[in-house]
Amino acid sequence: MEFATLSGGVMGLLDHRRDWHYEVSASPAECIRAFAAAFNGKGGLIAKARWSLRTTQNSATATYEGRKGIGAVGGIMSKTSAQEADTAIGSKVSFSVDRSDGNRTHCSMSLVSSGRSGIAGLLGATSDGRFIRPYMQAVADELLKLDPNTRIQSS
Repeated sequence: MEFATLSGGVMGLLDHRRDWHYEVSASPAECIRAFAAAFNGKGGLIAKARWSLRTTQNSATATYEGRKGIGAVGGIMSKTSAQEADTAIGSKVSFSVDRSDGNRTHCSMSLVSSGRSGIAGLLGATSDGRFIRPYMQAVADELLKLDPNTRIQSS
């Protein structure tokens, strides 16, 4: 598997639908904590969300509970936006430690379930993808804090 860093450090429009693989110089526990820190973080500039987290020794799952802050107001103003927000609730991002050799840990993350609504949903758009994506990007940011030489690949 060939690794490369994220282009410009920012996930592209559909990159939240990819599987992400990381090779980091950190322990499995540190990687799980980095994932949890990302989903307990601030999110995007306006695209903020609520998440519930479940962690084990070698895995973690973040479950989307909805928009918060200014992003939640949009759902009140538009029926389409409210429907999108409702279908996104329950979306899950999974993170797992694939292996660790003591020096480097290999882990992966993916959006394992998500909602779809409206015409955009019929075309494959993820409900509230703009709210989910910043938190997934934050995982890479947190892992890079642990190891600036973290290697990242998507598939």
